[in-house]
Amino acid sequence: MIDIHCHLLSGMDDGPASMDESLAMVRLALADGIRGAICTPHWHPMFWPNERIAIAIAVETLRRRLQAEDIAFDVWPGSELSLDADLEAGIAGGRLATLNGGSWVLLELPGAFPPSGIDTFLLNFLRSGHRLVLAHPERYSYILRDPVRLHAWVEMGVAVQITAASLLGRLGPEIATLCRVLLEHRLVHFLASDGHGVENRRPLLREACRVAGEIAGIDHAVRLVDTHPQAVIRNEPLPLAGFKPLSLPKKQPWFKFW
Repeated sequence: MIDIHCHLLSGMDDGPASMDESLAMVRLALADGIRGAICTPHWHPMFWPNERIAIAIAVETLRRRLQAEDIAFDVWPGSELSLDADLEAGIAGGRLATLNGGSWVLLELPGAFPPSGIDTFLLNFLRSGHRLVLAHPERYSYILRDPVRLHAWVEMGVAVQITAASLLGRLGPEIATLCRVLLEHRLVHFLASDGHGVENRRPLLREACRVAGEIAGIDHAVRLVDTHPQAVIRNEPLPLAGFKPLSLPKKQPWFKFW
């Protein structure tokens, strides 16, 4: 398995505080069957101003330490980018990190309310030549209220990453149910850990991959943690067709319907 969303780099955000903790996270991941991860520290201009060059240096430092410790684990540079007015210019100018330096971008949206004009932004972003992975939309309150919005974004060409803990019910039953619905309708393209440490939000995927296989079939589960992540690392496109129509009644909570 390859984890496309994991906060492995020490001292850059709310992930590990030290190199020793980063190595402990890697050992957890390896024991779980993960053979590599894209390192995706947060970028937020006010809170975590982690830009591409600093991330590349940190990834190379971690890579050398892994080699020194004889730990066979691949790491690639990336970033979890927050929606911001400076986002597109930062990517175009090479200041902000894409996934392994290619055209794939891991984007985190605000969780409480949909940003104004977000549909137009996403469409224009894709038309500019970027490929987009939306980070853990199952945790956005407006997607919980209206999953059809996410369906429309996938129709646009947005790929979806859900978090292992969400699928396993660790963030609440409604989020877990939404993950299942999205998997049943082939609206999930990546399963990632969003790992931040060795105690909470650990870099583990095996159990979630097993559950995804029960819901959507083992072949699809393998695509979520292997085939699709490899395409991102190689900067290749993904076929996002094949999802099922998702329509929900408007006068009752969607999770009761499902």
